[in-house]
Amino acid sequence: MNPAPDDPNLRIAALTAEIDDVKRREAAFRAKMVNEFLDRGERNSYLHVLREELAGLLRRQQEAFADMELFTRMLEAEGQEKAALEVELEGIRRSWLWRLCAPLRASGSSPRAGSPVPPGGSPVKGGVFTYYLHTSPFRIYREPTFTLRGWAWPQDGRAVSAIRVDLDGRLFVGRHGLEEPEVIERHGPQPANPRPGFEVTFETPPGRHLLSLEAQLEPSEWRSIMKTSIWCVPPGA
Repeated sequence: MNPAPDDPNLRIAALTAEIDDVKRREAAFRAKMVNEFLDRGERNSYLHVLREELAGLLRRQQEAFADMELFTRMLEAEGQEKAALEVELEGIRRSWLWRLCAPLRASGSSPRAGSPVPPGGSPVKGGVFTYYLHTSPFRIYREPTFTLRGWAWPQDGRAVSAIRVDLDGRLFVGRHGLEEPEVIERHGPQPANPRPGFEVTFETPPGRHLLSLEAQLEPSEWRSIMKTSIWCVPPGA
């Protein structure tokens, strides 16, 4: 027996099937629109950014490996030079001329007052700071200048009134009092140093140098934030 043409069950089933078909077509249409949108711009842009970031990280990794290899070779060369000088010095000490001049050395071994201080050492004493360096000084320097950026404040609560870099006795004064809102949010307010950011640009001549990052604290006392030896090589070396 066939159902009547106006059977409500038949009409409900037909409407349900039609609604399901419409939902499927709507979902397919939405998915197609999203894919087209991503293909046109968003997906390509995002993937491009990711690829650029990955390429940048790989370049930085390769540069770091190259710097490490160069740094190791420089240390080895300096060690070999030191060993050769020690051998040469030992030969001089064993010579008859060294023994002959022993009385003269004994009579004039004490340094005279007012003798100049040998270069390479900073007279500024070290201090205790909370600090961070955005641009790391622990690197091989290949450019004629370098800008050290970061933030710092002394743990004794005094205010920083000036920032400088001492490079083998040459002083390079920088800018201080720069905004670092994220640092304040993380470490809490610093009443004496509400803007603890700084930047210092200094020259990097070829060779090995002693770098001292220094802060002037009230009332005009200089203290070293950090010290390190740096290596500077000409471009292409």
